[in-house]
Amino acid sequence: MSFQALNSALSGLRIAQQQLSTISNNVANVGTEGYTRKILPQSTQVINSTGQIIGVQAETVIRKVDLNLERDLWTQISSVNALDIQATYLSTVEAFHGPPDRELSIAAQIAKLKDSFAALSDAPDDGFLLQATLDQARDVASKFNSFNDLVVQLRNDAQDEMTTSVQRANDLLKQIAAMNKEIKSTANLNRSVAGVEDQRDIAIKALSEELQISLFQRGDGVVVIQTRTGIQLADENAEEIFFDPSIMGSSTFYPDTASGLFVGGDPDEVVTSFDISQTDIGGKLGGLLELRDEILPRYQAQMDELAHKMAMRFDAQGLRLFTDASGQIPADTAPDPLAGPPALAVAYVGFAGTIQVNSAIEDDITLLQQGTYISDSVIPAGSNEVIRRVMEFTFGDVALFEAAGAIDLRVAGPATDLQEWLSLYSSNSVIGGINLGSFPQIDDGLPGTSSDLVEALDGYFPNYPADDQVRITFADRIGPGTTTITLDLSDASTNFPLGGPITDALDQVIAEINSQIALAGVPANLAAVATRNTNGQLVIESRGDIAFDASSFAGAMGTTALSALGMSEGNFATEDPYFDVQIGNGAPVRITIEPGDTEADLIDKLEWDAGTQTGVRGLHVDFDALTGQLTLRPGIDDTNGGPSYGGDLRIVGGPFSTETPVNAALAALPESVSIVGALFGSFTVSGPDVTETAPIAQIGYRSEISTGSGTFEAFRNRFLGPGANISTDILTGSNIVDYAQKMVNAQTQDLILINNKIGDEGTLRDLLQRQLNDESGVNIDEELSHLIVVQTAYAAAARTVTAADEMFLELLNAIR
Repeated sequence: MSFQALNSALSGLRIAQQQLSTISNNVANVGTEGYTRKILPQSTQVINSTGQIIGVQAETVIRKVDLNLERDLWTQISSVNALDIQATYLSTVEAFHGPPDRELSIAAQIAKLKDSFAALSDAPDDGFLLQATLDQARDVASKFNSFNDLVVQLRNDAQDEMTTSVQRANDLLKQIAAMNKEIKSTANLNRSVAGVEDQRDIAIKALSEELQISLFQRGDGVVVIQTRTGIQLADENAEEIFFDPSIMGSSTFYPDTASGLFVGGDPDEVVTSFDISQTDIGGKLGGLLELRDEILPRYQAQMDELAHKMAMRFDAQGLRLFTDASGQIPADTAPDPLAGPPALAVAYVGFAGTIQVNSAIEDDITLLQQGTYISDSVIPAGSNEVIRRVMEFTFGDVALFEAAGAIDLRVAGPATDLQEWLSLYSSNSVIGGINLGSFPQIDDGLPGTSSDLVEALDGYFPNYPADDQVRITFADRIGPGTTTITLDLSDASTNFPLGGPITDALDQVIAEINSQIALAGVPANLAAVATRNTNGQLVIESRGDIAFDASSFAGAMGTTALSALGMSEGNFATEDPYFDVQIGNGAPVRITIEPGDTEADLIDKLEWDAGTQTGVRGLHVDFDALTGQLTLRPGIDDTNGGPSYGGDLRIVGGPFSTETPVNAALAALPESVSIVGALFGSFTVSGPDVTETAPIAQIGYRSEISTGSGTFEAFRNRFLGPGANISTDILTGSNIVDYAQKMVNAQTQDLILINNKIGDEGTLRDLLQRQLNDESGVNIDEELSHLIVVQTAYAAAARTVTAADEMFLELLNAIR
């Protein structure tokens, strides 16, 4: 046997010993976290010139790890850690709301306040119920304050944990950079770096818990660590992640007053430092940053919105129950995200933290029943008017009822007053109580018959044709005065004998009256006329007053004869067009449009005047001088500048309809409309048909989403928070109880969704970890199988050495 064979056997023994050492090391570290299976590669030693094999040679120990699989695992670790930390914080919010059956949430407290007012409405002066309502209002305000404090505290806690996370991330980056240097230098010396690579992977895995990273491996073995967006964090050198936190408050927000995360150092000192706060950092750090700057500020915006709108809605119904410390409610000015910078935020940021029961109510509990608003009249003791508005409108979807006119009421020529402008005239109709149409004629000239009027009533007219007269006076209320005509029965019989249109005694009387009206020059605006109805009765109509005189002059027929004709002596006043206005539970107030009235007179009649005690109490009147349109709603408005408040409004029109209006919009209608339709334009036209609609519209609570947007919602859901950049994600809900419940549900749903994601992402993380362990970890069975192979090779090499030793001894003995 040659020396080469012996050399090969000896090298085999050495390799086997190294393999055994590697295997034992693998087995010993089977439970060590981050340890990967080590492999000792070996190569055959060959004489290049002859190709003769002279032995085997061990390479440096290596490990076999799938970097792509590791990268996927580390990404999942980042995702799960971000969700875990958020679930921890949101569990605290869920605990604050409490189980639904405990009724501890803000929504439950507001619902209890509504129940308190419902009980109070049945006994508004009950001291016990007043105190219970006040106590519940305090509980509501306290719940808002506590929730605000919780959110602020959680934001500060998140920021404290961010500080710790940044410190740990910086330490890990330094460790990774140091190990990169060691790996690079050791590899250059052709020594194994597998152990250091394991330690580097452990550090990278720990770093991925803090933030999500991307990486690649260079040819010299250095792993370059980057943020997920490509900002370099470490190679052989580590970049500093800089974070300088300040105390968080309700109005603190990034980037204006909350600190960001910078790579490269303090931005005040290092101009090249890069802000990564808005780059979806991931990991625990990203989860905390999202909590601080997005999730918890969204909760803050939700509760500020609810607190503000709740306070405003109570105030809108005449009960300022909730205020800030100054006794005021922040203005509802729309935000302007395009202003500045900085953007113009709503005025009520942080209001949930300062909301309290109005100190005036704390001092005088009876204001819960009386209200806190300026009133036309004191709410009487025992009245539930304010409480009723609170129940129906504060806790409802509707702010108030409103009648918004669409008709120009500004009187213009040729009309001289509102009656002419709208063609709604005063009406007077005097109807005789006798069927005069049953008499063939007034006097047939034949004595002894009783079929004509005079002979049928001869007992009433003993001196006929003398003493058969009655005077009828038509009074023009705004014109030259009065006009009187005389109805003489004998003249009527002579002037209008039977024939043509004259068919009976009633026709003769009507013709005579109308003839006298024309001869006397009764003003046309009085529209005086005599007609008959279907019952054969005399009807005398006018737009003015009508008076009958049958006794004060020579030739008068007397009151008894006048009664026989179905009429009575005296004055009959005209009825002016009217409509009734009722505010809340108040008594209806009749508003008339008299001859000569203009739009200014109508407004004066509507507005309450404390001096004259006329008008409608609690009515807000708005007349647009540019359009001539009238708007009525609950409130107080004596001079077109008083406050309005919520509540209900009723308008009922009298039996009056338009005739031939001067107003162009009404004149164009194919049909007449009622007085209410004429005043407010509450009708629709379809071809030849006019359909009248109710003039009252229900006005919901409205807040403009942003300045000049023209979009209004019951609750703002965009451009909220101190930076005017937060969306509440609550798109429905128009009353405060509903919105509060949706807010609680949304916050609870956030936790449910996060926990569901944790389950899914955690399952994938565990699957990747198991796959990595299977591919790169130590498998005892595999190691033992490999051990048997190595032992066999070792035994074979040993036998070869033994055989060589024996042959060498025999050779020595032969030489001796």
